[in-house]
Amino acid sequence: MSDAQRDARSDSFGEETELKRDLGPVTATTVIIGGIIGSGIFAGPAIVAGYVGTSGWNLLVWVICAFMAFCGAVTFAELGGLMPRSGGVYVFLKEAYGRLWAFLFGWTSLLVIRPCDLAAISIVFSTYLGYFVSQYSPYPDWAMRGVAIIALIILAFINYLGVRFGGLVQNLSSFLKVGGLLLMVALAFGITPDTSNFQPVWPSDSTLTIGFLSLVSLGMMASFGAYDGWDGSTYVAEEIKNPRRWVPFSIILGLAITTVVYLLVNSAYLLVLSNTGVAESERVASETMQALVGPIGAAFIAATAMISTFGTVNAGMLTGPRVFFAMAREKMFFSWVARVHPHYRTPANAVVFLAVVGILNIIFLGDWGAIIAARTGSLWLFYITTTFSVFIFRRTRPDVPRPYRTLGYPVTPAIFVLIGVIFFVSIVVSDPGNTLIGLTITSLGIPAYWLWMRKQRIEESDEESGEGSS
Repeated sequence: MSDAQRDARSDSFGEETELKRDLGPVTATTVIIGGIIGSGIFAGPAIVAGYVGTSGWNLLVWVICAFMAFCGAVTFAELGGLMPRSGGVYVFLKEAYGRLWAFLFGWTSLLVIRPCDLAAISIVFSTYLGYFVSQYSPYPDWAMRGVAIIALIILAFINYLGVRFGGLVQNLSSFLKVGGLLLMVALAFGITPDTSNFQPVWPSDSTLTIGFLSLVSLGMMASFGAYDGWDGSTYVAEEIKNPRRWVPFSIILGLAITTVVYLLVNSAYLLVLSNTGVAESERVASETMQALVGPIGAAFIAATAMISTFGTVNAGMLTGPRVFFAMAREKMFFSWVARVHPHYRTPANAVVFLAVVGILNIIFLGDWGAIIAARTGSLWLFYITTTFSVFIFRRTRPDVPRPYRTLGYPVTPAIFVLIGVIFFVSIVVSDPGNTLIGLTITSLGIPAYWLWMRKQRIEESDEESGEGSS
């Protein structure tokens, strides 16, 4: 049995069962595209435009952030090819820094990342559905949350039945969301040949003051958030055919496609509305389409946003359970979460577990903005340390075959680590309260880790005592 096969086995329902390699390069790529393109391209542009003030700086910020994401993505591509196992970042952190730091990532993922993200994006999906429902009947908060729960249950059920089905949903939603956005771009450039809305391209005062650069950095934080998700295929690596080849390929191609789409979409926004119009817009995509084709445009964008967020939730249900599955397989979480369904060959218990926690978040939590802000600092710490791990593995595992080696090494990972540190400091300075809450939650994982390890030692001691007396 190969190492990859051995890695893909788990004690499941009383027998060993392998995860099923049902995902090809197309689905691996759409996991990246679907994970990145969510609500960020609908909300982020207005924030960026408000900070930078001109169309030239607006597009430049998106280009710079694409380059930053590329520096991280090419590094993750090497890591994904080096260790193509379920769990993605959890696996990389455990192999580079040991169990404690990996446990803290899993702990933070459980409390403030995965379930909260699923809940928040499900609510966004439900909100866009409300555009159509509210025209015919009231759409109170309980109904909106109910729709979000139903959407999450449907996607959990699909991913429970098989990774192939989850992959099909991912492919369809990704093609539709990209197609919808590109249709808007085509209409914008076809109907609006006048480029006067791009003016002014650059500020009349070309001096780069500290104050202006500070505003640009704030715009970059909003833009970079829209690129988050390039690591998606690393979490499902054990279910990808020939993962050492296709995981790196999917990361780079998925980010490249997303970057092109983002630049085209932002150009369309600026062409139709101008930078000032984008900055003042509450629903930039809807207003762009309404200006192009009238009221039907708003309905079109609402439908596109529904598809976009639905696909992002599905990407979360594909990738998220693998974190807890990997933890449980390493005896760092409840053992039943590591069980693989004997027929469907999915980490079924992990899927159900994440869905239940996500539903509880939908029911009981409300201020997802504060929660997401709180976990941003911790998330950047994990991004920084994961990227830095490529230097560690180059030194500690120089002879391990690498089907893909980081383009521009060591410069590209060093750039991402440096930018990550700058972003982390900026987050601490700009939002110390929420950042402290997030870092405190992460830090509470340290005593939780020691308690868990103590529990494991006691159980192992009891097992050894039982074997000795039998």
